[in-house]
Amino acid sequence: MEWNISSKTVLITGATSGIGKATLMDLAKSGANVIFTARDVNKAEAVLKEAKELSKNENIEFFEVDLSSFKSISDFLTRFKEKFHNLDILINNAGTWNMKLTLTDDGIEKTFMVNYLAPFYITHSLLPLLFENIPSRIINVSSAMHKGGKINLDNLELKNHYNGIQSYSNSKLMILMFTIELAKRLKDKGVYVFAVHPGLVRTGLFSNFPKPLRDLFLMGAKTPEQGAQTSIYLSKAKDIEYLTGSYFVDSKPTDYLYVADNEELRRKLWDKTIEYIKKYIKDFEPLV
Repeated sequence: MEWNISSKTVLITGATSGIGKATLMDLAKSGANVIFTARDVNKAEAVLKEAKELSKNENIEFFEVDLSSFKSISDFLTRFKEKFHNLDILINNAGTWNMKLTLTDDGIEKTFMVNYLAPFYITHSLLPLLFENIPSRIINVSSAMHKGGKINLDNLELKNHYNGIQSYSNSKLMILMFTIELAKRLKDKGVYVFAVHPGLVRTGLFSNFPKPLRDLFLMGAKTPEQGAQTSIYLSKAKDIEYLTGSYFVDSKPTDYLYVADNEELRRKLWDKTIEYIKKYIKDFEPLV
């Protein structure tokens, strides 16, 4: 069957602003059935109204969820699966960047939780729905900053010597390694996985930065619409299945940090991640 976005159901995490909102708007205008997650209901309702008006597409809705909370994610997944029984595209877009050590209500370092543990858990939980609609796609938003990442399996949260830039870089390396490992485990199963570097984009991701640092960091930054283009490309493009497991920059597969090709480290990180999640979600059992 030829790939046509207008007939697809898409779930985007974190789409009330920035890259997620720009992706939502484009895919809605293209006729997709788009569902997005939001922590702030008021923002979500405003985005929903705007998206329907601009796209003339009524098939848009949102679910409230706090991606820093396993309970909130679990509740969201239950509600989502009650309403939807299949899914074509999952875009793990939501992200955060904390310059100071910030713990979730579960006691987990927040950047690690939102940028890595949450998409890992959501993806595995929604795989049965993606299997229902093969060929289907998973798009994970990583970053070129993954190249500064380091994987210490005994200190994934950096709680003892926290560094905000290192934490963010580590989380983006982990989501890239998850993409590569998941693509290998899903080989010949009809679900294809891609990682994306959107570029330096002027979004709320930098809201935790001191203003002088934020202004310096964002000099020459892309607009959210520009930053969303690779996620949009991977949602719409035909005949890209053979590129599963690839890391895309400017809509093209690109080289990434060599450590992500360390198969043993990827497997150990995978197993360690499952251990983490099982502390909070007792019945969590990955399908692959």
